[in-house]
Amino acid sequence: MKMTNPQKITVNISSRFPLFIDADASSFGEVFACMSDEEQVYVFRAMVEAMKAHPTQWDHISIALEKPENSDVRDVFRNVLFPNEVAS
Repeated sequence: MKMTNPQKITVNISSRFPLFIDADASSFGEVFACMSDEEQVYVFRAMVEAMKAHPTQWDHISIALEKPENSDVRDVFRNVLFPNEVAS
């Protein structure tokens, strides 16, 4: 999916049947990067809410982030979200 406007993904659905939408991680990342800080926090909040039904998935994510190939992502999250813990 090549996005012509990376700031918005608009999806209007009127159906009683399940609908699956494929969006690659890179396109989602582009949209996320263009959001305001408040919108980004709203996305984080929505993710946390959605994950309540799947609490063990946090363990799987944590394990995946400890893999060497994911250390760059893990380190950015730690440095940005928890700067005081990293500094100490």
